[in-house]
Amino acid sequence: MALASVTLEYGGKVYTFAEDDQAVLKGRLSCDCRKSDLIRAACDPQFPILGCGARITVVSVVDAEPVIKKPAGRAGA
Repeated sequence: MALASVTLEYGGKVYTFAEDDQAVLKGRLSCDCRKSDLIRAACDPQFPILGCGARITVVSVVDAEPVIKKPAGRAGA
């Protein structure tokens, strides 16, 4: 299961959390009612329950998987 780093903005506050990328792709960012559920679950349990609309802005959704770098080979090895 791959993770996505999700950043949302509402009322001048920014909320960032990791979410299963499949859940994000399945419409959990489509409407404020779903976005407010995500913010309450991941960031702020006191966040208001919002109805449908588009007041929460999706700032970014990026792959959050760690990048594993292979060590560089040594010269002459």
